[in-house]
Amino acid sequence: MPDYIDWFVNRDKQYQGFLKMLARETPKTLMLVEAPAEMGKTWLIQRIRHYCNENDIPAMHVDFRDRRAYDYLSLVRTARDQIGEQYFNNLTATINNFTGVNITLSNANTGSSGGVSVAGGAVNAQDIAGRDVIKDNQFYIQADSDMQRRAAEIKINDSFFACLTELLKAKKAVAFLFDSYEEVTTEAENWLNDNLLLKMRESQLEKAIVIIAGRKVPQLGESAKAIMAKTGLDLFTEEHVKEYIVNRRKIEGLDLVTVFKTSRGFPGLLAKMADAAGMGNKSDEEWL
Repeated sequence: MPDYIDWFVNRDKQYQGFLKMLARETPKTLMLVEAPAEMGKTWLIQRIRHYCNENDIPAMHVDFRDRRAYDYLSLVRTARDQIGEQYFNNLTATINNFTGVNITLSNANTGSSGGVSVAGGAVNAQDIAGRDVIKDNQFYIQADSDMQRRAAEIKINDSFFACLTELLKAKKAVAFLFDSYEEVTTEAENWLNDNLLLKMRESQLEKAIVIIAGRKVPQLGESAKAIMAKTGLDLFTEEHVKEYIVNRRKIEGLDLVTVFKTSRGFPGLLAKMADAAGMGNKSDEEWL
């Protein structure tokens, strides 16, 4: 993360917009950052994430490029683990109730009267609590039908948002940061639209802030207009290139006009050029 912070250039409009959301100087609580590849979306997300870490603002961060098969259960678990599992004991207990393993033991002679059968239900989450934190058994949902799976999903989501609501009462804000939205799974997109963003639109999550960045972003329509700020990202100017190369990366001797023309102002391309320039000509070790 230090590279993103130390080398951060431009993007002040979006960053200041986030700070205004924190200070509640605007009714906007959802920022959508849509821009092509190599435009610095991840720089911006990581700068905001760093601010949250430095200022005791609980935050969830997901980069959908990591190719995980995100669904509602993995998302609420990720949020709990990153924000602070101590705030989500009721959620973990609810998850454990739906993911306990039923065990049946019997001897080989099942037809005899001497057969032994032991059935184990869901593990009581309170029995496996570590200090003040209930531990997740990390199993999958045990359900025999779609109806049961849907019931489990509803109760787990309800528990998550109940815990989040209580946390928001005690904190200045809670941030949800989603990067590379163009790679979002269908299940994760459904959870965002039908749960997190829906509750944001209905003003049920006071002091929650959501930032979504990607080559594409959710299309939310008029229902989200009151809380949504949509923005793009501009190409770097020649002055931005100079600030990045000379002042931030501390690289000297480059023809900045050529660098600017070659990178075309794309932050990602500029970073790759700076990485290459910083490598220099390293000689092989003597043993080779």
